[in-house]
Amino acid sequence: MQAEAAGNGAEKAIEAGYPAELIAGLPPALTASYSGCGYLFDGLNFEGDETVVDLGAGAGLDSFIAAKQLSNGRVVSVDMTYEMLQKVNSQQLSINLLCADIEYLPVLSGCADVVIANASFNLAISKTAAFSEAYRVLKEGGKLVARDLIKTEELPAEVLTDPLSFNTSLGGALEEEALSAEIEKAGFKDVSISDHRPFSYVTSVKIEARKPYPGP
Repeated sequence: MQAEAAGNGAEKAIEAGYPAELIAGLPPALTASYSGCGYLFDGLNFEGDETVVDLGAGAGLDSFIAAKQLSNGRVVSVDMTYEMLQKVNSQQLSINLLCADIEYLPVLSGCADVVIANASFNLAISKTAAFSEAYRVLKEGGKLVARDLIKTEELPAEVLTDPLSFNTSLGGALEEEALSAEIEKAGFKDVSISDHRPFSYVTSVKIEARKPYPGP
C-alpha cells in the first residue's frame, strides 16, 4: 500500500510539472505525500547561502529540493501538522522545522531571502494575514515564489458546498485580479502571475513578487 501511494504521489508531482528525473531521485516518503499544485523552481536560482522559508511545507518536498541547493544556507519548513513535518525531518538534512500557522509566523522579521509556498495561501483563513507575514519575514529585496490556484469562473455547487474543498485549496481560490491585489496590499512589488495550468476545477499559477528596498 505504501509503495502504491508513493507511486501515485510521484505521478501527481510529475503531472504538476516536476521534472521526472528529479522526482525519481527523491525519497519516496516525500513524494508519497505530495499535495502541491505545481513546480516552482524554474528560474529560481540560489547562490547557496540563502535562508528559505517554506510556508505550508507539508511533507517537505519543496523544502528538500531547496535544501539540496543550499551549501551554506538553511531552510525553515513551516506547517500546522507536526506529523507531516516529521517526514522531511527523517531525511536528516539541515532543515529547521516549525509547527505554526502561516498567518502568525513565530519567525523574525527580515530574516528570509526567499519565501516559497505551494498550494498554501488558499488554505489561509485570511490571505491578507498570510501574505503580510510572508512580506514581514522577507529581507528587503527578498523574493516570494509560490504556486497556488485561481478560478477563472464560478466554482460548481458541489465544490462550494463541500467543507473539504477548503482543505484541498479549491474553496479558497480567488480570481487572478483579486489574488494579485491581495499580494500588492501586503506591500509586494513586481507581482507576476504566470504559467497557467489547468488543475481540477481551477487553474494552477506561478506567483512571483519582491519586497522592495526602502526609497523615496
